[in-house]
Amino acid sequence: MDGIGGGGMANQTTMAQMQQSDQLNAQTIQTEMQADAQKQQMRQWQIKQDTQTKMFEIQQETTVNKAKTGDKAFQKWDEYIRA
Repeated sequence: MDGIGGGGMANQTTMAQMQQSDQLNAQTIQTEMQADAQKQQMRQWQIKQDTQTKMFEIQQETTVNKAKTGDKAFQKWDEYIRA
């Protein structure tokens, strides 16, 4: 009976160690998932920032080009009238 009783304690210890190991593995996986999610959020934020910056630059260029086009048209019209 000593062998059976001793084996029971060993099994309980082994089971407890396995549960602890599983819990640590689960915590590690959860931490990795949270880190990945945070990296993804940072990437999305950076993409949004870059997109907004580019849109602003395009709007500025468009505004300047419209003004230049208007000026050129006026100058051509003025040259035509004066000629």
